[in-house]
Amino acid sequence: MKAEKVILSFVAVFVGLVAAGFAFYLYQTTQTLAPEESLPLAQEQAVPTSAVPTQPDTNLLSIESPKNEEVFDKKVITIKGKTAKGVTITVSTQETDQVVKPADNGDFTLTQSIPDGTSILQVTAIFPDGQEKKESRVVTYSTESF
Repeated sequence: MKAEKVILSFVAVFVGLVAAGFAFYLYQTTQTLAPEESLPLAQEQAVPTSAVPTQPDTNLLSIESPKNEEVFDKKVITIKGKTAKGVTITVSTQETDQVVKPADNGDFTLTQSIPDGTSILQVTAIFPDGQEKKESRVVTYSTESF
């Protein structure tokens, strides 16, 4: 009888620990982190800006418009962006491909017709050294009012 009580006590403690662990797990998964601004930051040593050489980003590709998931009520849209000098830009959709050379300052602009519904614009910058950088935008043509 005494051995049964000892075994039953160990089983009860084990079940209690499992239940407490499960409850703690559920509690931790429902917690949200504080915004990064309010978290304490590690102290960093300031690096003088003159000690770090700055070089222009030669693999730059920035698409100003269209924004991702933008909806248009016109079939012809304008694509604007910026890249490095001497780069070749290709804009591809499911239907067409266009090639454009940016201006000397790296700015480029072109117009593209889009099909009905949702389509993907793939903008690829091909750099003089052969490297490529790609950016995609999902655009939608719709005459529905939202």
